[in-house]
Amino acid sequence: MSNPASDPHMAYFPIRVVSSETGVNAITLRAWERRYGLITPKRTAKGHRLYTEQDIRLIRQVVTLLNRGIPISQAQAMISNGEELPDAPVNTPAKPSQWQHYRERLHKAVQDFDDQQVAELFHEVGQFFPVDVAMRFLFIPLYHHLRDNVSQTLGMARLRFYAAILQSRLATRLTEQYSDEQSSEEQPQVLIANCTWEDDIQQLQLAILLKQLGLRPLWFSGMLTPNQLAELLQAKRWQAALFHIGTDQNDMQLGQLQRLAREGGLPVFVTGYNSNSQSNLLVHGLITLGDDTHQAALTIRDLLMSLPE
Repeated sequence: MSNPASDPHMAYFPIRVVSSETGVNAITLRAWERRYGLITPKRTAKGHRLYTEQDIRLIRQVVTLLNRGIPISQAQAMISNGEELPDAPVNTPAKPSQWQHYRERLHKAVQDFDDQQVAELFHEVGQFFPVDVAMRFLFIPLYHHLRDNVSQTLGMARLRFYAAILQSRLATRLTEQYSDEQSSEEQPQVLIANCTWEDDIQQLQLAILLKQLGLRPLWFSGMLTPNQLAELLQAKRWQAALFHIGTDQNDMQLGQLQRLAREGGLPVFVTGYNSNSQSNLLVHGLITLGDDTHQAALTIRDLLMSLPE
């Protein structure tokens, strides 16, 4: 691979700029490079990825193929075979995208409480698309839709029905191993726990993304109290903790979390809080993460590891 300095007239862009320009998060860009060989960016002397305008154009074309329902493996084959790729973006596709087709099938299956059809969709989509892409375009949007419409007839029942299946599938995905990951002994271990009675969907999303980034997340299902968390922190050597704390935390509960961070001597990240309480959380020594799960995963990774971009 040539040094970027040897191409003085070529424009290069870091991964954060490319992610912003294409809408593809950095985690997925790295996966496309590592697992599928779709993009081969240059590297700086320190190992940071640099992309050309041609790389950005190719990424946009791949996104167009994915939005049409073409799986990533087929997109890779098209590129390897030198096939002509569609211009990007495509403003008016001739027919609904495959994603829309999947969304309609999944929505109907949930409406009918058809667990077999939901399971078949998970299996089918999982064969064709990376897990973070499938979550982003299909499974999580429906979860948010159901959560926002619980007041409808059978709304809460459908949310619980789908959340149970989704949580089970994500938990299974989390325990799978990848051949290209570093050994577990070398990975920073992150405790992920819930301090509320809410479901664990967001925590599982983050755990999967953290695992893709080379960390070792250990997720604990259900609610744990501050005393239980204190015992857990003492029982094992952790590099960080991630707690879902909810929107109704009082000063006493925040003080308990602060003591966990101080006595454990490790960074404590929090999610699920009311945005108006962010400054109060920071005062208590807690590291706040926003609603963007991909950015949250990168924030945790960047603090715990010194990996090149």
